[in-house]
Amino acid sequence: MMEIGFPKAPDMHRRYLISSGDTMSIKHLEAFEQDLKTTYGEKQAGTYDVHIVARARKIHQSLLTTPFTAILSVVQIFPLLLSSPFTGIRKRQQYPDIILTNGPATGFIVGLVAYFLKIFRVIPEDAAQVLYIESWARIRTLSLTGKLFHLTGIADMLLVQHEQVAKAYGVTNAGCMVVKGGR
Repeated sequence: MMEIGFPKAPDMHRRYLISSGDTMSIKHLEAFEQDLKTTYGEKQAGTYDVHIVARARKIHQSLLTTPFTAILSVVQIFPLLLSSPFTGIRKRQQYPDIILTNGPATGFIVGLVAYFLKIFRVIPEDAAQVLYIESWARIRTLSLTGKLFHLTGIADMLLVQHEQVAKAYGVTNAGCMVVKGGR
């Protein structure tokens, strides 16, 4: 998705928050970062770091135990949204400009933490804008994470990839955003 039109960004830092056990996302982000370096060169690709956080909800996990794992996830995400990857004069850019997520539950928790940081004025209102992109596999309804973002209004923008879903929920249809198959 990000391969098309990604600008040279020597001053851009990307912070990846990956749920524990999500090895596929780690492989994809490493391949993406390598593509950036190959395309733009080491200095023009920007920098990145990766942090593994507790999964907010495991597949088929009981809703009764989900609050406990979600709280652990919040505790780990909170400092990552507040810490700057930069030092010296660049440290002033402390907070993320945008949070791009496609879920699942941990993505919602990241958005929720950013929302509360803004409500309590810990971070500026224009920082940490949340963009949620619903899975292309959702052709009729939003996922649980998509429904949570939609109902709470926590996401600054919610995109879907099918017109039927866009019409059903009154959200923006971005069209198909899958540009590369499995690596």
